[in-house]
Amino acid sequence: MLTGIWNSVAGYVIIEIKGKGLERFLNRAVHSGIEIWCVRCTGTATVTAHVSVAGFYALRGLMHGQAGRIRILEKHGLIMRLSKLRFRKVLLYGWVVVLALLIAASRRIWFIEIEGCDTVQEAEVLALLDEMEVRVGAHRTGVPTSQLGNALMASDARIAWAGAKLYGVTLRVSLQEAEPIPEKLDEDGLQTPASVYAAKDGVITSITVYDGKAQVHVGDAVLAGEELITGILRSDEEHTLLTRARGEVLATVLYRMEATVGPTLVKPVDTGETHESTRIGLLGWELASVGFTQEKALKNAREEKLAAYAFSNCFLPITAEHVRLYAQTDEACVATEAELKEAALLAAEEAVLRSMPEDARILSKESETVLLENGAVRATVCITAEENIGEIKEIEEPYGEQD
Repeated sequence: MLTGIWNSVAGYVIIEIKGKGLERFLNRAVHSGIEIWCVRCTGTATVTAHVSVAGFYALRGLMHGQAGRIRILEKHGLIMRLSKLRFRKVLLYGWVVVLALLIAASRRIWFIEIEGCDTVQEAEVLALLDEMEVRVGAHRTGVPTSQLGNALMASDARIAWAGAKLYGVTLRVSLQEAEPIPEKLDEDGLQTPASVYAAKDGVITSITVYDGKAQVHVGDAVLAGEELITGILRSDEEHTLLTRARGEVLATVLYRMEATVGPTLVKPVDTGETHESTRIGLLGWELASVGFTQEKALKNAREEKLAAYAFSNCFLPITAEHVRLYAQTDEACVATEAELKEAALLAAEEAVLRSMPEDARILSKESETVLLENGAVRATVCITAEENIGEIKEIEEPYGEQD
């Protein structure tokens, strides 16, 4: 059995032997240690047989000087098949590339399945995973499945439990959503009365009342804490009708922030350490890096592309680029006035954006810069945005007997 397996891998040939005294010739071959099997007589002076590659060359040596001829009819075995590829280099290289791609692809995540979504949308879960650098194409070894569940629960209060598990190239994320918190009820099981108040100063641009009664109109300027939608529907000396006011009140809100920068700025400066590497990619994904492979170890680096190649004639879209990396370190340097203005404006704008809600719509932006006596620059950024300024607060004061 082992001999048969070896011959299937190393290869064997089916031969035809013609000549006189074939019986004597075959006996000599067997006594010489040549392995021959499946011997069949196909004529008065002709036989066919199976013989290993090494045995074929040994038979040719025995046949030398005799009135006979040996001819190969068929070739079998893995080695024989691979030897044919010597004359088909493109096919051989293609198989090597395909094998390399299959190996590389098997080490990445190509599918993400999410189970248990109801109020939480799949797109929201995918966005949370993307923030954790878990996405289609990510390395399987770089996905901490044991930590993903805790990270998802910490990122969204609506997720009560989450777990992740890898199945080959598929990442399956299972969720269990938290029970929705019911609206606050009073002792009688009714909704607690509340009104909608302004969380910020602004000018009303739109008001939509779901429950309650509007106290302001479009175009009104309101101050923070002012009542926008009241939950008191009717009140007199004896009776008060209350509800839990709800609605959306859009208003333009002015944000103003200042930032001072300078007279020096921290800039990345080359250290003199350089490295070169060649990156091989497929469909935008980096498959391998030849040369300097410790790019991630460089905290700061400036990259210069030296050459790029695209093998468009191949059946696979393979790209290669040769880059030089310049290691950098942060140093405090004297900056120009233009650089200081740019940095100050950026810092002031980022401060404004941090104080705004994500769903706010920016309507306009104004900015100015002032050069100070010490060489620093002070920037002021004013942004006008439209947002929902309403916030619900419970009605604490009693208003007589309620209906």
